[in-house]
Amino acid sequence: MGRERVLALTRASLRDAQSPVACVNEWLGQGRSLQDIYLHAIVPAARLLGLWWLSDRLDFSGVTVASSRLHRLLYDFSPLFLADAKPQKQRSVLLMPEPGSQHTMGIFMLSEFFRREGWFVELLSVGSVEQALHHVQAHWFDVAAISVSSTRQLNEVKVLIGNLRKTSPNNRLAVMLGGPLALMQPQRLQGLGHDGQAADALEALEWAEQAVWQP
Repeated sequence: MGRERVLALTRASLRDAQSPVACVNEWLGQGRSLQDIYLHAIVPAARLLGLWWLSDRLDFSGVTVASSRLHRLLYDFSPLFLADAKPQKQRSVLLMPEPGSQHTMGIFMLSEFFRREGWFVELLSVGSVEQALHHVQAHWFDVAAISVSSTRQLNEVKVLIGNLRKTSPNNRLAVMLGGPLALMQPQRLQGLGHDGQAADALEALEWAEQAVWQP
């Protein structure tokens, strides 16, 4: 999409609630796909907001409001994004943020990509270990995907992965890691006991399909 469009969307999210919607509608009118807008405008705009906060260009309330407006775009355009969804497959995925995390925009976006491909999706909006283990124990999942946003909870993630495997009725449960850390510092995720990792939603889908494929 280009840096100019990322900057435009970032600034629009800081302006008001209607401006980000106007940006997306304009790009759709120019022939851009929602997938392209999601991956190459909304995601980097959210990342840029975080960088501006870390560099003190934004305060916490500003970045929180702007991020919520970007997240809202995913809800607003969900019917259009899922309009050509494939028939549901006999494949299921559990998506969750790392323990203790409140960052949910990335996993919500990922859930939309999986739903569009016909997967059954269970989305945990809060990074609760107990909630994750309860869902894995009570339901069959082919894949569990955890979004990792920082290095602070890596030990907890490692313990969670081990407990997911012990708890799941699927002894072939495939565990994938993703999120900001998988994109920016993938080497920091080594040794946590997962089966694979992905830097974005398309990589995650491809990895998950291969992980559960049986000849």
